[in-house]
Order: sequence, then C-alpha cells, then structure tokens
Amino acid sequence: MRSSRQFWSPWWAQIIAGLFIVLLAVGPWLWLWLGQREQPMLPTSMSDAAGLIIIFASIALLGGWFTRVIGRHGTSFAILTDIGVLLALVGLVFQWIWGDAPEIFQGKISDGLQTQLWALGTAFVISQVLYFLIAKLRLSIVALLVAALVFSVGRWLQMVATYTPLEPEIYSSLTYAGALVLGLVLGFLGFLQIWHLVVWGIALAIQWIMPAVISAVVTLLENPVGSVGGSLAQFGELTQGSIGQTDWLIPSLVTLAVAMLVSVILLIVRKAKRRSY
Repeated sequence: MRSSRQFWSPWWAQIIAGLFIVLLAVGPWLWLWLGQREQPMLPTSMSDAAGLIIIFASIALLGGWFTRVIGRHGTSFAILTDIGVLLALVGLVFQWIWGDAPEIFQGKISDGLQTQLWALGTAFVISQVLYFLIAKLRLSIVALLVAALVFSVGRWLQMVATYTPLEPEIYSSLTYAGALVLGLVLGFLGFLQIWHLVVWGIALAIQWIMPAVISAVVTLLENPVGSVGGSLAQFGELTQGSIGQTDWLIPSLVTLAVAMLVSVILLIVRKAKRRSY
C-alpha cells in the first residue's frame, strides 16, 4: 500500500489516475465504439440512459474510493484526480457532440439535444457530489452512499461479460457483485456499535430500492413525459411497481454473509495483534 501511495504521489500521476478511472468506467462502451464507429463512446439519455447512469455511478464509486484509500482523504489529491476525470469527460462529450450534434457549434440546440445535455449535466453534478462525499466522509455515512451506487458494479460487469463466452448462469450471477462490494464495506465498518447495525439495515434497504429507482429514471429519460408534475407522478408509479418485482433476498444474504465474514476476520486479526504486543 505504501508503494502504491508513493507511485501516485506526483500531481501528474493523480491527474492520470482520473483519466484512467473514466476510461475504466466507460470501457465496455469504448469497446463497442471500436466495433462500430458511428456510435459515440459516451452513451446518451435517449439511446442508453442506463449506460449513462452506470458510467457516472462507477466514476463516483471508483474515484471516491481511490482518493479515500490511496489519497488518504486528501483534498488536493481529490481535486487533482478530479481534474483528470473532468479532462476525460470533456473529451468524451466533445467526441459525442462532434459526431452526433455538430449543429451545437452553430448555436442550434434542438429540444431533444437540450434534454440530453440536461441529463448529462445532472448526472455529472450528482457524480461529482458523491465522489467528494465518498472521498471525505466517515465510513458509516459512506457505506450508505455505496449502497446507492453498487447497482452499477453488477451492470458494468455484465456489460464486460457480453464480450466474453461466459455461461448464462455466470452472467446472471454477476448481478450480485454489487452486493458483495457492499458487504465488504459493511464488514470494515463492523457491527460492534448499535449505530453501525442501524447503518447495516439502512444500507440493505437502499440496496433493495435502488434498482427500482434507476429503472424508473431510465424509463423517464428515454421516454420523457414533459411536465415536471407528470414526470414526478410517473416516477412514483414506476418505482412503486418495480420495487415489488425486485429481488431483495439473495442480494441481502450475500451482503450480510460477506459483511459478517469480513468483520469476524478483522476482529480476530486485531486481537492477534494486541496479544503480540
């Protein structure tokens, strides 16, 4: 870990890290773009709203944890890494506009393009806020943010798996990768304090409802209603209808099993270290 921190200590290395974080998040769509150049590397809210959300959720998750672990919550580390993220995103947005919406350079913005820019800007702002919160806040709060973002882990892995000859059973099991990640975070948080147990329960609830929330958002982005009131009403209906169909038992069991295993291992290791002293 110390050698990794030394490697990423120069300011230019932290900017490069931000570039790599975005490239990793957009990797499956970049591979798709290499096969068919007529499509932009960055998905849009009209063509692939789910992909857009997954990319920005992955950026917040990867970037936040990279800054938290390697940068030790450092503000300058977080800012320099974020500069790399911004540079990569600017390049992706420019490539999208140049290929799909060159009329924007002439000051012509259609309603459809305006909607896509609004969705892109909103996703970017939310991702930035989550990135800095994960990087700076204490673990008990970060665990709740991770619970809201881990849906992207399984979806991202499934996108990667589409380019490999995996068995359907393995492909479907990748959905629970996010639950495993959340279990690791909760395991490091531990369960010896009452507040931490409350966080475990809230995190499991967030993990359960987030797929329904994302599904509703995707539907609204790809099929906009028009008015704000109508969008909110439809969002509530779609979310409520999807929650009942969301699989909550297996992801919760995976998260709890991993969290308990990690917590117990850490307790044993800490007791062994105390005895050695």
